[in-house]
Amino acid sequence: MVPDRRSDPIEIEALEQQISTADDGDVAALMQAVATYETELLSAHEQDDSDRYQGITRAYRERLIAVFDDAVLAEDWEFLEDFLDAYHPETSDEFPHVTTVLQNVTGRYLIRTRLTEGVTEIPVKSLEFFSSILDRVEGDGYDFINEGVHPYGWGIGHPDHAVADTIHQHASKDIFVVNPMLEHTFYADQHAAIDLLERIVNDDNISRSFAHPRGEISEARHLLDAPAGAVSEFSPTIPRYWEWQEEFDFEFRLDDDVEQRIRKLVSDEGLDNELSGDWEIAELTL
Repeated sequence: MVPDRRSDPIEIEALEQQISTADDGDVAALMQAVATYETELLSAHEQDDSDRYQGITRAYRERLIAVFDDAVLAEDWEFLEDFLDAYHPETSDEFPHVTTVLQNVTGRYLIRTRLTEGVTEIPVKSLEFFSSILDRVEGDGYDFINEGVHPYGWGIGHPDHAVADTIHQHASKDIFVVNPMLEHTFYADQHAAIDLLERIVNDDNISRSFAHPRGEISEARHLLDAPAGAVSEFSPTIPRYWEWQEEFDFEFRLDDDVEQRIRKLVSDEGLDNELSGDWEIAELTL
């Protein structure tokens, strides 16, 4: 058995009490809990104490997200908006340490709104929150923040925020973050998603190759993993700690015309030689 090398959870009495009180519906306690979580993580970061930092997140991140999400469901968008304003990525030189919590809760709000009310009801500020992160994230050390932007794809087709353009632009910067965002666009609107996939694949400025366990692959090949992921038996794990497919009894089915456009991309890129004669879209999964 591989030993668990993660830091032990670290209990903070004030935060413990604040989350417990917030779990009873006290929104003031939730505000205090978020502030305490931010302050404690900032202190650990400034002291370069990674064990304490990880111990705090291990003890409280999932619980804080759950209580926060319940509060947003009860209070609605304006409540969440206040937190996005207070801990916006542009409020400091570095990302606030509560960013991953806000990404998770905002991602849930975005997905719920899309599935229950439609894309036009998604608040623009929620999408701007994600795009501002994409504008600022750079370099190593942002794994959790990078994964937290995946639900941004659910905003594709919004009339007042160009999600597709933003994802396209980011593809030349970090194709590895774009892939899962693109998968989420397929769940949201597969026709808009295939339009975007075609735009990126046909962009001559996005044509690098890189090493992969299967050998050297192109960025186009990497992106074809996105629709394959949508039709595969694997469910997306972001936002963490939430099974949105079960909550909404969601089952993705690829339309025939979209499948044919994917197959054409595979053929145009000369990738069909790597596949079986009767290959399925799911076989494009990397």
